[in-house]
Amino acid sequence: MGQASVTQAMNAPAETVWRAISDFGDTSWMPGGGGNVLVEGQGPGMARILQAGPGKKIREQLESLDPGRRRLVYTIPEGVPFPVTGYRATMTVDETPDGSDLTWACEFEPDGASEEDAGKAIEQMYGIMLGWVRDFVGS
Repeated sequence: MGQASVTQAMNAPAETVWRAISDFGDTSWMPGGGGNVLVEGQGPGMARILQAGPGKKIREQLESLDPGRRRLVYTIPEGVPFPVTGYRATMTVDETPDGSDLTWACEFEPDGASEEDAGKAIEQMYGIMLGWVRDFVGS
């Protein structure tokens, strides 16, 4: 099983970052994200379906949400945008003296790429997406 992980320091308080990511159906932190998502259900088990280009959709499903630990876990059962299967991601916000750290990590099985190449592709995308969160919260 492969793993990938990226941590980004945020100048915003942990609670501010957590609010930005913990509402799984609200993707306003993504450029254009607010208008390109369909939400089904609410709370653990809910899904958000992202339009990722003409005819391409990514279905993400919330597994768990732990506000006390500021931890969110989700899977991508359909439309995984990486050469992997069994994608399961965890987002965690930790308080730091200067604000907070947001860590985005996942486990996966490579599919059509080496474990190293799949991990690099995921980490590259995480870096971009963590930048979106950082910009959204004003860090």
